[in-house]
Amino acid sequence: MVIAKKRINSIDFLDKIDSKKIYIGIRITEDEYKKLGIDEFEEGLSIEPSPNYGINCRRNTEGYSYADKSSEKVYRYITTREWSLLDWGGYEHTGYSDVYRYAYPKIEVSPTNIEMVLTKDKNDRKFIIANIKDYSNKSLLKQIINMFLEVFGYCEIFNEDLDLVKDNLLIKRCNWEILPKGIKIDIKSLKDKKKHKSKNKGFEEYRIETLNKFNPIYIFCGTGGFTGYYAFIFNKYCCLESSYYGNATYVIPVKNWEELSKMSKGDLLSSKYIIKKINHNENWHKDLVDVMREVNN
Repeated sequence: MVIAKKRINSIDFLDKIDSKKIYIGIRITEDEYKKLGIDEFEEGLSIEPSPNYGINCRRNTEGYSYADKSSEKVYRYITTREWSLLDWGGYEHTGYSDVYRYAYPKIEVSPTNIEMVLTKDKNDRKFIIANIKDYSNKSLLKQIINMFLEVFGYCEIFNEDLDLVKDNLLIKRCNWEILPKGIKIDIKSLKDKKKHKSKNKGFEEYRIETLNKFNPIYIFCGTGGFTGYYAFIFNKYCCLESSYYGNATYVIPVKNWEELSKMSKGDLLSSKYIIKKINHNENWHKDLVDVMREVNN
């Protein structure tokens, strides 16, 4: 099972997994461990991810607090503010004042201090796995999955043999990078990027989820991992899609999609095989639906 989105709000899907034990993590295909500040793979090495990755990593390292709205408000300390003023003679005075007011009591939650561990299986495959013993704590499991999403952009659920847990949508890996960077430059694409530079930067699971609704037979990801391009395989065609804004959707024939997906974007656009290029802009969804109707007729 592969989770590729910004965050999850529920882990009810874990209840449907038919496995005695699960592991949360990712399989290492390149040097993903470098995102944890580790230069070389060392089996058994464990580390807490930086709190700078996001709110879940920060809570893991620093803990957090929240207002207990089930209790009565109490007069308590809120914050400390710095102040400054000028007296009649024009001299500046500065200081600090504690602020108190009636508010709900705060509940302090200790950091979870979950570490990510570098490990191998019996087949010498490399993984980054969450070091967790209590799998009954659903709140903690959700936090851990979201930590992996913050650090790596995706998360994988494995069974006791460190094989991917199967879900309804079969996601496979291919041993090449889909649409690798090339030396040719698509000028129009660059202009589109500049035009939309201020909009929707970063990871967008919306496009991935939209293509899922068209019921692909398989989804492939390449050596670029789940932050690179995906290949959505349908009966007559293949859609090459990136979850990052500023790229584009490339529709190609399914018959030779493997060879075409190994091309750079420039080479693919120069070829006679591309069916359609759909830019990531405000018309993307409409353009995608129109193309889907056209290729299915």
